[in-house]
Amino acid sequence: MAKRVDGKSKLTPEIRQRLEAAAKQAREWVSGEPRSPEWGTSFAEIESDAKEVGHEFIRLLMEQVSQQQTEHLPDSSLALPSGQTAVRIGMEDRTLETESGAVQWKEPKAYLPQSRKAFSLSPKHWA
Repeated sequence: MAKRVDGKSKLTPEIRQRLEAAAKQAREWVSGEPRSPEWGTSFAEIESDAKEVGHEFIRLLMEQVSQQQTEHLPDSSLALPSGQTAVRIGMEDRTLETESGAVQWKEPKAYLPQSRKAFSLSPKHWA
């Protein structure tokens, strides 16, 4: 189950209902008919189809979330713990390999005029 860092699930009853409806629709798309798969389809095949759909859904969700974060980069992300303020210098296309497949995202890049250092906007690079 999806859990936040604070331990609270993001899967509210409303979200669960919407996911149930999306799963029904995905089953119909994959199987080709509303009353599918046909009788006798092995559970292993059902599981394989579900995993394939699930991993693609997960991959697309991660890609969309990454894109939204990049498009809405707050100015506060440029203020570093050292007291310096970085300048945005663009984006770098990255491919992240995940359990669900490759995810494309644009990594924000910044520049520190005082130290003349270019870096990715990620806390691990602030030291």
